[in-house]
Amino acid sequence: MVGIKDQIRALAEAIERESVLIHRDALIGAYRDLSKVAKFGIDKLVKKAAEFGGRKGARTLKERYGLYTDRLEEALEVLSIIAESSRMIGYFDYDEDEIRVEGSILVEAIPKSDKPVCQPMAGFFKGFLSEFLERQYDVEEVMCQAQGYERCVFRIKPKGARK
Repeated sequence: MVGIKDQIRALAEAIERESVLIHRDALIGAYRDLSKVAKFGIDKLVKKAAEFGGRKGARTLKERYGLYTDRLEEALEVLSIIAESSRMIGYFDYDEDEIRVEGSILVEAIPKSDKPVCQPMAGFFKGFLSEFLERQYDVEEVMCQAQGYERCVFRIKPKGARK
């Protein structure tokens, strides 16, 4: 049986091997530019691409590194390690109903907005949790730092659950 320390070591190795160095300012600039054409539906495409990335990441962890769980809390712990080690997020906290994030790179790109700007992150979380746990989840950003809130908040719901 693989212990949690071995799983964390495998996760760190996966992040190191599977990640590509992308300049932070380039990502911020690209997202800022994409937001300008959001009215053409590009934002939905970006969120879907992020969801695909989350699914792919979860599949990689399971297939190549033997990381498995059927517990949401454990999957969220793995997701927190990925999120914080990616440097795309400064702070990541969670419980079974929501994810709380501070210092999102997406908020750096769009610091003020009437609506949430971290929808691609919601897509990534949705794809990762759904694939990792082999159960469909909806993840929706309900508060965003770009809207003036203290942190970004993402609501987690098993697919088909009532609001």
